Amino acid sequence: MASGETPLSGAEPERFESDVLGRLYPELPLSRLPPGRHNLPRAFIVRNQRFRIIAAMLQILPRHGYPATTIGHVTQEAGVSRAAFYQQFEGKEECFLATYDLAGQWLCERVEGAVSSDDEWPVRVRTGVSEALRLLAANPAIAHLIAVEALQAGPAARERQQARLAGFAEALRAGRSARPGLPAELEELLLGGVLSLIARYVDSGRAKQLADATSELVQYLLIPYLGLEETRQLADPAA
Repeated sequence: MASGETPLSGAEPERFESDVLGRLYPELPLSRLPPGRHNLPRAFIVRNQRFRIIAAMLQILPRHGYPATTIGHVTQEAGVSRAAFYQQFEGKEECFLATYDLAGQWLCERVEGAVSSDDEWPVRVRTGVSEALRLLAANPAIAHLIAVEALQAGPAARERQQARLAGFAEALRAGRSARPGLPAELEELLLGGVLSLIARYVDSGRAKQLADATSELVQYLLIPYLGLEETRQLADPAA
């Protein structure tokens, strides 16, 4: 976080809102603007409203699901008018996509930052899985967004999801040198299984326990490349 930026009050460092949505003036982070004439710069007002709308969409989705979520739900949660909403977004879908893009970018950047290029490939995969699940457990609304709602929000949202998964698939393909001849679509199939597991945790109210699935997911992703015994040792060195 850059100098002068203040996280939301009481938020943990790994919270999405702290690193992304809290980048407003310290005295007004994601808060409703004061009533009356406040002489705040127009650019600040617009930026404040946009991030509050995105934060509201993120929080509303687990309550209603994308199909049942309305612009009224979002504006009420954000504390903005419908006119302010339409100054930022053409409609619900565009708002959802902006929320997905911002959250997805944040998650990818944090995972990439945790992975050391000096480590061997299997260790990088283990570190990336561990960091991703830790962050999703700390941000259940994002786990819900990427694993559940992106599948219900239409073709554009699914395209966004596939684009994000493509980067992770490329990271997995680096392991093919050890096992030539693997199926061409293996990485996409593996990542589809990862999303399915995350969705099961979310749907059963266990999103905050996602980090507990780290060893299971590491084995699931690496066994096709390394075999059972080597993967087990890597996934759980204490075993």
